[in-house]
Order: sequence, then structure tokens, then C-alpha cells
Amino acid sequence: MLKKVFISFALLTLIMLGCKKAVEPEAEKQQKIVTLKGKVVESTTNAPLPNAVIRVLGVTPTLITYTDSLGRYELKFEIESEVEVQLVALKEGYAPDTIKVLAIPGQVVEVPIFMLQRVVSEVPTSGEPASIVLISQSSKNIGVKGSGSIESAQIVFEVQDSSGKPIDLAHSVEVNFRIGSGPGGGEFVYPPKARTDSKGRVIVNVVSGTKAGVVQIVAESFVGAKTIRSLPVVIVIHGGLPDSAHFSIAPEKLNFPGYNIFGLTNRITAYVGDKYGNPVKPGTAVYFTTTGGIIEGSVLTNDKGQGSVNLISAEPRPVHPILGPGYAVVTATTADENQNTIKAETIVLFSGIPQISIEPTTFDIPNLGSQVFNYTVSDQNGNPLAGGTTITVSIDGKDIRALGDLNITLPDTRDRSWTRFSFAIQDTTSDVTERPVLIRVSTTGPNGSATISISGKVR
Repeated sequence: MLKKVFISFALLTLIMLGCKKAVEPEAEKQQKIVTLKGKVVESTTNAPLPNAVIRVLGVTPTLITYTDSLGRYELKFEIESEVEVQLVALKEGYAPDTIKVLAIPGQVVEVPIFMLQRVVSEVPTSGEPASIVLISQSSKNIGVKGSGSIESAQIVFEVQDSSGKPIDLAHSVEVNFRIGSGPGGGEFVYPPKARTDSKGRVIVNVVSGTKAGVVQIVAESFVGAKTIRSLPVVIVIHGGLPDSAHFSIAPEKLNFPGYNIFGLTNRITAYVGDKYGNPVKPGTAVYFTTTGGIIEGSVLTNDKGQGSVNLISAEPRPVHPILGPGYAVVTATTADENQNTIKAETIVLFSGIPQISIEPTTFDIPNLGSQVFNYTVSDQNGNPLAGGTTITVSIDGKDIRALGDLNITLPDTRDRSWTRFSFAIQDTTSDVTERPVLIRVSTTGPNGSATISISGKVR
């Protein structure tokens, strides 16, 4: 029994020591806290000033608090030893005041009352109106009516005297607003006129119409026998949402040599207009797909309603269900004002390796006679070669003349008629001596080079 009592006493001693250790740090902390209490009043009426700012300088970090509805404040902070701090009281419309006090750890310090003096602001006076200047505009861009974008912008003008000071109410004038120039889609300003306020300012709203373009707003006022006016304020009216009748795409090149050469690029541009025929608002998204190669997936239109991506030659090599190998369909899609998907398509030819054939391959031209030759220059799929390709027919022989398609530069085309050509050779002498003739047809260009030669005779 004695052993049990001894153990209990030891346990109680440990508990009391633990509690003492827990209490001591808290007590020490309380002994380091100083409390500053005070009040802020108006100097002439002694009325309390609520929401005045109190800053405490001389401690780190700087302390800030605000007075309550009775002008009172209280600040608590921890210090290691006595320190002189500086309190600053501030309130809008009053001159600031400063008080220094000695902060003592563990003490409540009553700060002398702050007596703030009201600042009397001068009532500005102005001269006669001399100019109208732009102060601000809510936006430089708005959308056409029904576009889903913001359709109006607010403009603030200020009427100033000759020294640049805003006119006061004693010199208030009426300012008229008008559109200097615009797209003519029914855009207007509201109100058409307004009188300047105590700061010499007037506000007007510009509302878009149904056409995109640039609109200029002018503010003017008639002061005695003279007219003062602002510089034109420019606001751009952007178009609305895409319209299927005004949506199209086109390649930079109708034909590029991408069937066998991978990594070549061909610029594809979308042209997007709204139902009024204006460029859609900038940032309209257009998405692209292709049946041949790969294509950058999407683009955002610019202020002209245009956006371009790159078609890149790669697998798969295109095969059109009607036109055959080499022809790819590029499709662009976007959404109209009813959130319906609309699309536009174009065909791009991936041309390949050049090939040449000629008929006849041998010939014997009689005396003073002639021979017509038909030849084909195409890629391996029978399609025309890329634009800029040159085709040259050279003829070596004596007393002969050649007429027809002898020097050709191909345009940018997908048309297979640009693969078939012809020329003729004529014997120009009555001499019946047999003479050899060598014909060479060659081509060179973005797709590569090729040559074919045939020989015959002229009698």
C-alpha cells in the first residue's frame, strides 16, 4: 500500500512540473506585449473621427489599424524592451498628425488624443472654354449589332480653358456630339448633346450599327462667335459571327510537289465574314482537317477576318474519290450565330515525280513535208507539275523549222490539260538529201527534272 501511494505522489509531481513549464512561456509572452490605446477627434468640434488610419513606426513590421465609430483604436504588439514609437493619424480631408510615445513591455500605454485639423480645399475657378480634350474611352473596339460582342463604348470629354484647367460650373457649356465618319451601318451617338459638369466633363455613348469599319466621334461646342471641337476619337467596329455565305478558304498554291517530298508547306487561308459581308470579329476560331498530309488544327482570325495555317506534305498520300491520286480535300469549319457548324472546302494537288512521253517516237518526214508530235509532261499520277516548272523542246537538224509548244512555263494549276502539248517539224528545203534530226524534251522545276530524246530523219 505504501508503494502505491509513493508512485501516485511521484506521478502528481511530474504532472505539476509539466503544467508549470507550459504556463511559464505563456506568462513570459504576456510580459512582452504592449498595448497602445487612444482616440482621434476633429480639432474644432472634438467630434470623434471614425475610419482614421493609425500607423505605428519604429517597430518591424509597421503596424496599421483604423478607428472605430467612436474614433477609438487599440494596438497590441510584442517587444523585448522599452522602445520609442511614432504614431501617425491620417484621414482624407484632414492634415495628418504625429505623436511619439514610450512603449513598455507588459504595459497599457494611453496615447494622447489626436486632434486632426480639416483641410480647406480651394474652390478652383476657370476661364472661358477654349478646347475639348479626350479624357477616357471604355473601349477602342466594339462589335456590330447582334454580334454577341459589346456594342457600345463610353467616351469622356473635358472642356478646358486656355490654361488647360477644366471649366467650372460658372462657365459650363453645352457640347454637341457627332460622327465625323463611319461605315454607314446605322451607328449613332447618344445623347446627341450634354452640358459640362462641375469638372468640365461630358459623357457620350457610341452605339454600333450593322456594318464593320472605323467610326470617328467629334465633340464640339459653340462659345460666342467661335466653335471649339475635339480631335476625332477613333473606335473600330468589328464584324459579327460567321455566316456560311461569307465563309471560304483558299490555298497559297493549288499545286505543290508534296506527293513524294515530305515536309513541304502550303499556306491555307480562311476568309470569314458575317451576314452583313463584314469581317468577323477578331479572334473567331476556325478549325481545319485534310485528307492528305497533315495540317495545323486551328487559327484565330485577325481584324480582316482572315486566318492561315500550314498544310504539310506527309502521309497519307491523298486519293480523291473522283479526281484520283494526288488530290486532297482541305476542310475548314466554324460556328455561325445560331451555333450551327458551317464549313468550307478546297482541293489541293500533291504533285509527284516528273514523267515525259512523246508520240511518235520515230519519224521519217518526206521532202517539204511535216510531222506533228504530241507529248505529255506530268507526274507519275498523270497530274500537272507544280507552278514554275519549265518545259523545253530542243531540235537538232538542218533545214527544218519547228512550231508549237517549244518553251513553256507552267502556271499554278490542278488542271490536267496542262499536261498535254504538241509541236510540228517542217522540211524547209527541196533538197532530197536525207538528214538526221534529234528531238529532246526536258523539264525542270519544284518536282525535279526529266528528259526524253527521240530521233528520226528528214528527206
